[in-house]
Amino acid sequence: MPLSLSDDPPMADALHHIVYISRASAPLSDAAAAALCRAAAERNRDAGITGLLLHDGTRFIQALEGAEGAVRAVMERIARDPRHHAIGYVSDGAVGARQFGEWGMAYRHVDDVLAAADFLATVKRSVAEVEEPRLLAAFIGFAVIGRGERRRDPVPR
Repeated sequence: MPLSLSDDPPMADALHHIVYISRASAPLSDAAAAALCRAAAERNRDAGITGLLLHDGTRFIQALEGAEGAVRAVMERIARDPRHHAIGYVSDGAVGARQFGEWGMAYRHVDDVLAAADFLATVKRSVAEVEEPRLLAAFIGFAVIGRGERRRDPVPR
């Protein structure tokens, strides 16, 4: 059954998600991106937040899901983080079920897949269990648009 988003205010302990896209303020090395993701995954796990983070060298897309207060606290921290700018919200609302299973925070980086396969194919595999059409469109669109950006503007490593 597809997940449904509601415009009604969620209860304090209701399951909530926020999906955003942002640009990195400066290029991140693979090591810096991996360290950022490990630290975020640990904090998110402790807060009961699951989701998916993709990084294509210049942009991030992330889905955060969990208790509304915990999700909003993480998003406020991200919004203050100087490594992000141009944050755009794809979705912010109550959800009926987790879309990203029990992942503490799955992470994929474009360089992880370029050597072995197409980034788009990897993104599709990463969201294979997601039922919400808006989430699928956001993540797959991110991968498709990013392919063109990477060809025009390669990020030094």
